[in-house]
Amino acid sequence: MSLWSRRNAGFIVIEAGGTDGAGTHAGDQIIFDGDGAGVAADAEHYLRYQDGDAENAPKFLSTGSEGNSDYSRGLCIATDSGWAMAAGTASQGNDNPDADPEILVCSRNLRSEGVGDPTAVMCTIGHLTSKTAYYPEGQTFTGVASSTLGDIVVYLYFNEPVAVIGDVNIVLKQATALGSDFATLTYRSSVSNLDAGIVAFELAASVDTQTSAVTNNTLGIGSTDAWSENSGRITKYSDSILSETDDETLVLNDGGSTEGPSSFGSFALEDGDKAEFGIQLSENASMTVS
Repeated sequence: MSLWSRRNAGFIVIEAGGTDGAGTHAGDQIIFDGDGAGVAADAEHYLRYQDGDAENAPKFLSTGSEGNSDYSRGLCIATDSGWAMAAGTASQGNDNPDADPEILVCSRNLRSEGVGDPTAVMCTIGHLTSKTAYYPEGQTFTGVASSTLGDIVVYLYFNEPVAVIGDVNIVLKQATALGSDFATLTYRSSVSNLDAGIVAFELAASVDTQTSAVTNNTLGIGSTDAWSENSGRITKYSDSILSETDDETLVLNDGGSTEGPSSFGSFALEDGDKAEFGIQLSENASMTVS
């Protein structure tokens, strides 16, 4: 969990120990009780606050998936300027993932200090050229005896920009309730948009996807499923990878015959906070196989 995550529930207790402003500490103490368990028995005045969805995008956005709402919460990401619609998505009028995102709600340092670890809040299923063909659009997938790489692609939408290091996976489930494993999907960088928090996982080649191989002709991702690290990780994106730690000289060795100092001060690599493994969907993301 991010060290600087904002509190989203608790009590602010004013004048603890006071009685009508005449107690020992009346009027000169403001106490923060962040565990949400309650307030001190002798608290004279207190204010309770709670937001169970503090890491979610603004409530005025649609809760629909990308296929039926251009302004969906799943396409809204936390930036250090506030909540923004991800660049390259339908609401932005162009498909340039490097464009500046549209800021909807200003909140300074929201991404770095306000939303904790990255969380997958939406999922769509499609292929290499459409993120939403099978879910939520509902197109039927025609199974084949031997799949081509990327026939099925699962897209997870995190609530902030992310970085992917190494190989990460997610398991495609089968059956009406998506209760059993079908195949492991691997990370596909070329159709991911990490600046927008979109991570793609593709079905491997040579997988039998015919109806005879798929229980109840149904594939998908469960609402509480999880991605797995394998040999990699998904982390919070960091603008600053290197940080100065002392006054010594850092020397980079590229194997050449002569080397020289590249900078003053030594540096340490910083890993971003790891994304939550569990995804948080409002419903199962499922598709039909014919």
